[in-house]
Amino acid sequence: ALGAMGRGQIGDLVAGLFAKDEEWAGEEAQARWQYAVVREFPKPNYEQAYDGPRFDFRETIHWQPSVKTDAQGQAKLRFYLSDAVTSFRVSAEGVSAGGLPGRAEQIVQSKLPVSLDVKMPLEVSKGDKVQLPVTLANETKREYTVDISSQFGPAFKVSGGVPDKVTLQAGERKSFFASLEVIGDGAQLEDGLMRVAINAANLKDEVEQEVRVVPLGFPQTVSLAGTVQTVAKHEFQLSGVIPNTIEATLTMYPSPLATMITGTESIIREPYGCFEQASSANYPNIMVLDYLEDNDAADPALIEKTMSHLDKGYKMLTGYESPQKGYEWFGGDPGHEALTAYGLMEFIDMTRVYGDVDQGMIKRTTAWLKSRRDGKGGFKRNARALDSFGSASEEVTNAYIAYALSQSGDKDLDAERQLQEKVAVETKDPYVLALASNTLLNLQPTAASTQGALKRLVSMQASDGGFPGADHSITRSGGSALQLETTSLAILALVKAGPQYTSQTRSAVEWINKNRSGDGGFASTQSTVLTLAALSAYADSTRVTQSAGDASVFVNGQPAGTLHFEKGAKDALVFDDIASALRPGKNTIELRLASESPLPYSIAIDYRSKMPASSPETTVSAFTSLDKASVPLGEGVRMNVTVKNLSSEGQPMTLARVGIPGGLTFQTWQLKELMDKKIIDFYETREREVVLYFRSMAPSAEIEVPLQLIARVPGDYTSPATQTYLYYTDEFRHWSEPLKIQIKK
Repeated sequence: ALGAMGRGQIGDLVAGLFAKDEEWAGEEAQARWQYAVVREFPKPNYEQAYDGPRFDFRETIHWQPSVKTDAQGQAKLRFYLSDAVTSFRVSAEGVSAGGLPGRAEQIVQSKLPVSLDVKMPLEVSKGDKVQLPVTLANETKREYTVDISSQFGPAFKVSGGVPDKVTLQAGERKSFFASLEVIGDGAQLEDGLMRVAINAANLKDEVEQEVRVVPLGFPQTVSLAGTVQTVAKHEFQLSGVIPNTIEATLTMYPSPLATMITGTESIIREPYGCFEQASSANYPNIMVLDYLEDNDAADPALIEKTMSHLDKGYKMLTGYESPQKGYEWFGGDPGHEALTAYGLMEFIDMTRVYGDVDQGMIKRTTAWLKSRRDGKGGFKRNARALDSFGSASEEVTNAYIAYALSQSGDKDLDAERQLQEKVAVETKDPYVLALASNTLLNLQPTAASTQGALKRLVSMQASDGGFPGADHSITRSGGSALQLETTSLAILALVKAGPQYTSQTRSAVEWINKNRSGDGGFASTQSTVLTLAALSAYADSTRVTQSAGDASVFVNGQPAGTLHFEKGAKDALVFDDIASALRPGKNTIELRLASESPLPYSIAIDYRSKMPASSPETTVSAFTSLDKASVPLGEGVRMNVTVKNLSSEGQPMTLARVGIPGGLTFQTWQLKELMDKKIIDFYETREREVVLYFRSMAPSAEIEVPLQLIARVPGDYTSPATQTYLYYTDEFRHWSEPLKIQIKK
């Protein structure tokens, strides 16, 4: 019966069993019956009759954290193999009834009578030449004639090497190489199809994969945004465009829901390796569910999708808890006070829409954060902070943590409130004042000191609606990200304050809409989350429903599409077929709206050029080189990565996104070794990219990172360009030249 009950129901049942015992009644029962979520290993669900191509090449095929044996010490496990024709190492660890530990290993081989092995690159660039290795194996004791068929998408030009038939003797293996030239631009994923199949007397095997194809050159982006009343027009230049590389999308946002969903998508496209990144991708999902519930706008498909993302995000986030409690960017010790404060706000907000949040974790996180109080209204900071060289000021850190605790509903903050009252009178920094104003509104909304702080905050608003002039944020963000964070915090305070600041709030919201990124986000991950929260709060306070209307787009004077939307529309309106009308040089986009309500919009234009788009304001750089121009298949090549701090000041979190040529592959064990040696702080991998994280960069620091790569697929390859930037100021990027290599058969 328990198997059919939810976790909450079981907790209620257990609490009810002890209801007659006063010791176990009420909150005590709830506290004593908290338990942690058990992580489950994802298992494929194969259809029994499936006889299609092999595409599942997982390296880890089974993990089971708890196995109970019988009295003889025997246990049976059942699991699916992957599609790889290879060997798997089985490792078992356990403890006997007597408390003695034990460990054993075995090898499990996966074979087919007649099999096919194709080593395909994960991603290639236009212009690459691929020698695709294809190996056939006959594991039987008889001869077979094997029929071979192959199919390659329009991104590839096949110049030879694919036979129609091959004869295999008993136990024989034969290999050949399919010669391919990459001629496509990757506009459609299916253009990169690679498929090879064999049939030997009805013994069949097939391998299929869609290889991502990337155009040559350096990626360039033009972002335009604003709010259209009747007509909005933009003129811009597309310089140095490589032909057929322009992609463009115009998106309009008739509801907070459309803004939240698009904002989430913009965050997920960035690297995803640390607690803050995972949090920022997770936070908008909380807002989506909250919006649907508050507005009675249930969409079963959207709720299911969002809840699935939230579930995965929560499990990932809780894995970053520090051993001594609190949270840190990569789960190490000691916890980082400001990051823990950010996480606490997220977890508390999450409890409104997600029932599996561990309340015990929230209590210990709050307790740990409050244990860092210095007794004077401020907070202690561990010496080993993420931003140990370019750290946020004491004033900023104290204001941020006090704000987070007040957002959690904690009222035991007298010393902290008194300090923020003093700060609100003295500071000239709008970011700090916005934090202090929010804290005071949470603790004593009608107090004279709170009203005084709000008046000072409003006096710092610029004529365009934004709140400029902040020195730095809690993450030491700069540029547009810093002003977006400051303006968003100001909006949150003004919305709480009430209708007397309606005009100032509206002006700030209009400024934010004009400074939206073309992809629908708002600069960095941190600024995107704060901005979405501010826009959501403003929408809740106004409850204005979008009127019906028609939106039309004209590109270089020619009509490019019209969309009609109904009153109260919630989904984003997307014009995704405007790139064909754009051209190198000067362009214009005009948006016309026929509606009683204005609409925010954003325009993202991406293209490739022969010249890098390095920002003159970047403070970090990375350069890469290979120690060989050519390498035999299966051998190693060393990539030297040099990451530099170009300034005489310490810098916070730095990312180097290192491009890898398509026929090479990184080695995970070596990346882990770089972490163990403290050369890098964390890493993340993508198809042709290794993302290196550095907690901080000392003044004028230069870090050498050796990457040991393996030649996996023969051919001639060009890597993506390597990019480097500060995590919280990602609009200022440095790009380095792509690398070329020849891998010999």
